[in-house]
Amino acid sequence: MSYQQIIYNRLRKHGITQAGALGVLGNFECESNCEPFRMQGDFSPYRTNSHIYVQAVTDGTKSKDTFSRDGVGFGIYQLTYWSRKAGYYDFWKASGKNLDDAALQVDYAIKEMEEGYPQLLAFLKSTGDIFTATSRVCREFERPAVNNIDARYAAAKRIQYEIDLDGGGDEPEPEPEPVVDHSLKLRTIDKNCESFHEVELMACLLERRNYDFGDNDGMWRALAQFQKDFGLKPDSVCGPATWRKLLEI
Repeated sequence: MSYQQIIYNRLRKHGITQAGALGVLGNFECESNCEPFRMQGDFSPYRTNSHIYVQAVTDGTKSKDTFSRDGVGFGIYQLTYWSRKAGYYDFWKASGKNLDDAALQVDYAIKEMEEGYPQLLAFLKSTGDIFTATSRVCREFERPAVNNIDARYAAAKRIQYEIDLDGGGDEPEPEPEPVVDHSLKLRTIDKNCESFHEVELMACLLERRNYDFGDNDGMWRALAQFQKDFGLKPDSVCGPATWRKLLEI
């Protein structure tokens, strides 16, 4: 099930009309492609940087205070302001779900509307006008630097033809998203493990920390230098202690 479908179903469960849900989706699509793990500005292949960010928050490497005050937009509607991110952090911790659970993020958006935008929420529960729903969510809830309402409406109309519009409302609860375990379960690797996907992740993390290397041998030398710089045994073996240090943000 696509994230757009999960978000739509959840919005309908909260009593949002079909048009209202599409208006919200058009906004979320332009904010994050409806990717609940999305970190602001991440255009990396496979959203590697976003997954690293989620893992760092999940395993505690990135604390609540650091997460809430880093100024980085996160999630399906790119929470950025510190008090909103801190609120979501507490909401997530109380839920027992994954940080990047799309339905959980919808629930938090509804909570924010109930507490701060009750007139908008009431409108979304009664409207049959996709354009006005898109416009009001943009101007009142998202409040981006540029009100690109036409682009958000175009996204809403596209999604309208891509999802099952009967998938929400009084239908049975949608199947839960697959559980993604963000705990540290990365294999120990060395220069003999070139086929392991962890090698690509390690290279990306070294590059993010400005360790330059020109070839495969250079990559392992860069790893040894990184280990030396951070007080680890410089053995060019990327095990648990090295992974934790690499994943610190």
